[in-house]
Amino acid sequence: MNCLNKAILRGLDILKFIGEREEPVTIAELSRSLNIPKTSVFNIVNALVERDFLSIKDKKLKSYELGIGAFKLGSLYLNKTELINIADPILKLVTDNIGETVFLAVVNNNELVYIDKKESKKALRTTADLGSIMPLYSTGLGKAILATYSEAEISEYLSKVKLIPRTKSTLVNPEDLLKDLEATRKRGYSISDEENEDGIFCIGVPVYNNVGKAIAAVSTSKLKVKKYDENVEENKNFIIKAALEISKKLGYTREKLF
Repeated sequence: MNCLNKAILRGLDILKFIGEREEPVTIAELSRSLNIPKTSVFNIVNALVERDFLSIKDKKLKSYELGIGAFKLGSLYLNKTELINIADPILKLVTDNIGETVFLAVVNNNELVYIDKKESKKALRTTADLGSIMPLYSTGLGKAILATYSEAEISEYLSKVKLIPRTKSTLVNPEDLLKDLEATRKRGYSISDEENEDGIFCIGVPVYNNVGKAIAAVSTSKLKVKKYDENVEENKNFIIKAALEISKKLGYTREKLF
C-alpha cells in the first residue's frame, strides 16, 4: 500500500472514530485508539480541518469534532438518495405509459451522471448506464439543465468545457449551443437529435429542488425515425409532467419548469 492510500484510509478511520464519539477527541486519543503515530494523526487532522471535515472544539486541549464539510458530504448523498426514491416510481410510470426508456441524471463537475434508468420493453440500447458520465452540451438531459443557467453560469461553463463532437450533429459552436438553449426555454423541453449518439433522439426537462435550483433532469430516449414523429408531443407531455411532479415532491412551488 502506498503512502497516499495509507493516509486516505487513516483519514477515513479518523473521521469514523470521531463521528461515533459523543465527546470531542484529542490527537493523543486518536493516536492511541487507532494505533497511528501522533505526527501522522496531526498532519491528517490538520488537512481535514482545512477542508472543514473536522473542526477544533477546544484550542487549548486540541480536541476535535466533525465539521460542516462532513455534514455537507453526507447531505449530498442523502439528497441523491431522496431524489432517486421520489423519482423512481414516477419514471416507471412514464416508461409504462410511453413505452420508451427514461433516464434521471444529475450534474457533477460540469458533467452528467446517470443515477436512475427505466428500460422499455423495446430494449433500446444506448451507452448510458447507471453511473455513466456524459457531456452536458450534447445530451437532452444536460441541455435541459444548461437551459436553466444564468448568462454568467453559461459563460463559466463554456470557459471550462471544450465542445468536442460526439457525432456529426453535435453542437460544437458556442453560439449554436446558446441558440439551442434559448429554443429549449421557449418550447419547454430540450432536444438531442443524434447529438450524443447516432440514431438516438432524446427529450429532456429539468428537475428543481425547494429553492428553485435545477439539480437533475429527466429524459426519454428513442430510436430516431425522423426528426419529429407522432409520438414526440405525447412523450414530451409525459416527461414534463414527471419532472414537475418530482420537483414538487422536492419542495418546488412553481407551476412551470421554464
